[in-house]
Amino acid sequence: MGFLGKLFGGGGGGGVEDDYFDALIQLGELVSRRPPRGVRLRHAAAVAQIQRVVQARRTELQSIDGQMEAEERRIMEQAEAEAREKPDLEAMVRVSRAGILNLDRKVSSLRKQLVAKRANFKYFVKQLEAQEAKVQRLEDEGHFEQAEAEREQLKRVRLDHMRQESSLADIEEEIEAYLDGEGAAGEGMRAKIRLEEIQENEQNRDKVLKEILGELDKKAEELEGLVRDAEEQYEDALAALGEEVYAARLQDPQYEQVYAILDPLAAQLR
Repeated sequence: MGFLGKLFGGGGGGGVEDDYFDALIQLGELVSRRPPRGVRLRHAAAVAQIQRVVQARRTELQSIDGQMEAEERRIMEQAEAEAREKPDLEAMVRVSRAGILNLDRKVSSLRKQLVAKRANFKYFVKQLEAQEAKVQRLEDEGHFEQAEAEREQLKRVRLDHMRQESSLADIEEEIEAYLDGEGAAGEGMRAKIRLEEIQENEQNRDKVLKEILGELDKKAEELEGLVRDAEEQYEDALAALGEEVYAARLQDPQYEQVYAILDPLAAQLR
């Protein structure tokens, strides 16, 4: 066990210990930026790997704010577009009311199936997104064997997603088959279906936005925890690299400046 392990292995800390640890981190950062020539350092690879993880986590966390703004903008633009669409749809429904009633009876069962399929499909979309994020997180952290195992699960989730998507498209096509060739009545029925979708969107818009932002906020909290953990691991790795270089007393004018800080601290701790 190196001096760092002896010093901090018992869980102590504070005062000189903290100063010593901070100086080791400083040396580790310097070595990471200015590695010695012709010397292979045991802890250098770990520092580089954890640094990549920290950066990936920070980037992912920073993207959450952008996602929140994008979702708010998307919902607002959707609302504005649907508000412009409604008058023409309402007019089409009024002039084709009789034909719509007849067609509505023919496609009523299919439309109920369609509503249920669409609701169920949302679950498969979320499942796919969650599994993709899990695989990416494991790869970012360097857990490639676990990532590969989860990638096999991702393949199954994608197949389920494709089956559900295909089933949903089949019902939509079957409804369209009833409406094709029905002239104004068919167009009126399409307008009625679309109008009902818009009305449902209006009723659920605030709830949907709240759910989306809530999920993103929860994800941000989880990422903040991952960032903190990764930053702590990065500091530990830097300190270990600093201890390795300090123990070897590798010659470099910039390293010597940190040795001058470490020497009196080390003397107090021995």
